[in-house]
Amino acid sequence: MPPWTDCRPCLAVMALLVLYGTGVAAAQVPAPTAAAMRQRAEQLRREQRLGEALSTYRTLVDRDPGNFEDRFWVAKLEGWTGRLEAAESAFVRLVEERPDDYDSRIALADLHLWRGRPAAALAVLEDLDRSHPSDPEVLVRLGRVSEIAGNRQAARRYFARVIEIAPGSPDAREANRHLGLMTRWQVDVEYFGERLPQQGSTNGLTVSLGCCSGDRFRWRAATTLQEKLDRTESRWGGEFAYRLAPTWDLRSSAYLAPGAELLPRQTYGLGLSHKVASRLVLSADYSFLDFEDARVHQFGPGVELYAGRHWLLAGNYRYASTRFGGAQDAVGNHAGSLALGYLYGGANLLRIIAAVGGESFTQPSRDLIGEFHARAIGATWRHFLTSRVGFEVAYAHLNRSDDTQRDSYSLRVVQRW
Repeated sequence: MPPWTDCRPCLAVMALLVLYGTGVAAAQVPAPTAAAMRQRAEQLRREQRLGEALSTYRTLVDRDPGNFEDRFWVAKLEGWTGRLEAAESAFVRLVEERPDDYDSRIALADLHLWRGRPAAALAVLEDLDRSHPSDPEVLVRLGRVSEIAGNRQAARRYFARVIEIAPGSPDAREANRHLGLMTRWQVDVEYFGERLPQQGSTNGLTVSLGCCSGDRFRWRAATTLQEKLDRTESRWGGEFAYRLAPTWDLRSSAYLAPGAELLPRQTYGLGLSHKVASRLVLSADYSFLDFEDARVHQFGPGVELYAGRHWLLAGNYRYASTRFGGAQDAVGNHAGSLALGYLYGGANLLRIIAAVGGESFTQPSRDLIGEFHARAIGATWRHFLTSRVGFEVAYAHLNRSDDTQRDSYSLRVVQRW
């Protein structure tokens, strides 16, 4: 074959020319300017595409590590996307660099709060209050810190000042919401019921009135009417709680149901809780239930962990010792539950609950104690339509060791003032 008929050298030359031309064309495309990238990052923030916005600002910081504004937004977006520790450290550095920068100081106070450091947040906010007196953003945060610390009186003062200074603003709306949660009086009306195969249904109604007297004392009076197994029974009583110290709460309860056969004729409870940190609460509870022919002692610990801004993990364990009339030995049962909750909008809460053990998990009743073990799964939803009016719905499904199933549910309406 003549050499000029072999096209392989020609093809190689053409490929090199194409590659060269592509490289020249690519080299001629300018990289986006910093101003264009900042405009793009701002648009991504408005569209709530926070991860892409954070990546864009990080690229800007790589180009110009000394740019304060870009570093501010990297720290801000790290906080918004859950990287709280990194965001807190970044804002500490920014405040050290510019001690008078208002936005960085406010953001640092928020990060301290989100990470469960109210004392650190208070130090930042008090310094801000001195340099920016009567600032609504500062005052509403001081109110939140005071509320967390249990100083409700100071919290009310801060929130009231926000409403007076900036009525109709977002800060005033937040202050109003918190004031609604700290109202003095509360009325609850709750309907509850359950369904058991071949045993009919249970229906009940509980009405209660609660009061928060000052920062230390709370009480609640309640009465219940229940219809179950062709019997209608009632009980009445109340609960009270006393704040021994800013991190210690003592609770007690007492209920009576004279002549009842299913409800306990006497119920007494005592509990103690300790806030180890702003996001961790430990508790221990004891209760005594006196039925017509049985005596039940229940006790055990509990824990609540607030993770981040929205998540709540709670668990408890209970040991129950039951002695039936005419029986020499007591029956011991163990029970425990876990709950994962999502907090939103101040007082609103969505929870998924799983429980197992030898207790009813609902309204105490003679036909449920010491008779079986159960596995339960359920959910609750608490939502406030306004700062003063809300509701809570609950549902639970139980698989019992006696091969039966039970569904229980409730609806509670709350009015505060």
